[in-house]
Amino acid sequence: MNFLNIFEDRVAGIFGAAQAPFSFKKLAKQAAREMEDQTLVINGVNTAPALYTVLIAADDDQLLAPYYSQLASEVTEFVRAQAEKKRYRFVGTPLVRFMIDPSLKPGKFSVFAENVDAPTLARLYEEERAYLKGASGKATPTPAPMPASVPSPAAGAVPVANPELDAAFSPASAQVAGAAEVADPFAPAPTPIP
Repeated sequence: MNFLNIFEDRVAGIFGAAQAPFSFKKLAKQAAREMEDQTLVINGVNTAPALYTVLIAADDDQLLAPYYSQLASEVTEFVRAQAEKKRYRFVGTPLVRFMIDPSLKPGKFSVFAENVDAPTLARLYEEERAYLKGASGKATPTPAPMPASVPSPAAGAVPVANPELDAAFSPASAQVAGAAEVADPFAPAPTPIP
């Protein structure tokens, strides 16, 4: 059984007998396509985007809101599995969030993947948790997930850890007094003044 079929079965289990407003199989495929399109090579490492925004119609939001946490978890696992197959790395655990797009008709959606640095990803995780906890009536803060430690590669395997990449995304490296500035690989290019 492939990852897409496993994903589809797990999402079907979330909804039970209720009909989903759109195909989550298509959503997963679009997320994987976005990941592929937005993956960057940073310091020799294929770095996949860690932020996935799913835009949905306002009518679908009412139906999906109780399931956001579970759906986000399933999409995250699917994206991670696809990235692992291709030996892509993330700056942290991927975040999937759902947002309303008033221009979308019911049953339609869009997925956008973005490359963000680790501190931004951690802040967005906290914002998403606060939103989801507020929507469910619970309010207990939890720390943002950090990248899992990478096991040592088997003989002949391509190394996956890159200390330079880790240092580039470490919030501490930019805050140490006297330390050299770490360039943000995702910062926009300066605009020339005419």
